[in-house]
Amino acid sequence: MARRPEPVRKSVKDVFDDLAAGHREAAIVGAEAALKYLDRTFEAQASLPNGVKCVAYDLMADDCAQLGRWERCAEAADKALALLPELEAATGHGYRTALESLSAFERGIQAHSELGQFDRALAICDQAVALGLGAHYEAKRDSLDWAR
Repeated sequence: MARRPEPVRKSVKDVFDDLAAGHREAAIVGAEAALKYLDRTFEAQASLPNGVKCVAYDLMADDCAQLGRWERCAEAADKALALLPELEAATGHGYRTALESLSAFERGIQAHSELGQFDRALAICDQAVALGLGAHYEAKRDSLDWAR
């Protein structure tokens, strides 16, 4: 009796690398193609690790912002930010670098501001400031403080 081959199990880092490479390749054509790549990735792989989903939603927020799709951008940025604990668990010592490379904070603030959801934009500013991501988030928070 023949043995069944073991399924290929990729590490989370390999899945991160595959996602980044696929997105980078699709983005050559433009943001629309990159967004389509991410949509297909979510459809085809229902069991993406949550840390990878965080990065995928981050990329999606950036693509949507480039296309001016503010509602979808805000939704993707919020999903990415909600998955930060899973990103930390997946990246370990590389969390700070991964966190600083995310565009979800910037894009989330932009999208929620475009949609007139200033309370949510302020909350994202506060989250970025609490994580120590830079003085420019303090400046953004100060500029939106009138909405409190």
